[in-house]
Amino acid sequence: ESKWNINVRQLVSGENAVDILAVQEAGSPPSTAVDTGRVIPSPGIPVRELIWNLSTNSRPQQVYIYFSAVDALGGRVNLALVSNRQADEVFVLSPVRQGGRPLLGIRIGNDAFFTAHAIAARNNDAPELVEEVYSFFRDSRDPVHQALNWMILGD
Repeated sequence: ESKWNINVRQLVSGENAVDILAVQEAGSPPSTAVDTGRVIPSPGIPVRELIWNLSTNSRPQQVYIYFSAVDALGGRVNLALVSNRQADEVFVLSPVRQGGRPLLGIRIGNDAFFTAHAIAARNNDAPELVEEVYSFFRDSRDPVHQALNWMILGD
């Protein structure tokens, strides 16, 4: 909770706020975030869309959180994307290796943003994660997807 209320809040609010923030090791979402009820289709990987008000009810400053609880063993390494706009589309790509983590992405207009958390090992899966996103858009039958600009944020 403190990661969200101190670190994340500072990055997504105020005069120099970022528009998109990728969070690895996200823990649990902030307790004050409210689930929107949006159903997000995914390959067996649950994703929630939440609205988080960073200010007051009379002067709201809301951001959207796209949260995936990928860590069944305690929740520390969950993934999240925080955006100042609601996503037009949410992407979930399956892990590329056994024991790896999925890729969580959002589309806003003509841009897609993914959060990735590679396996913490010498021979990690980072190159394969990049290839997975590249292939997803290259091989898509959807001309909108083929024309998107995309970015992967992570470690």
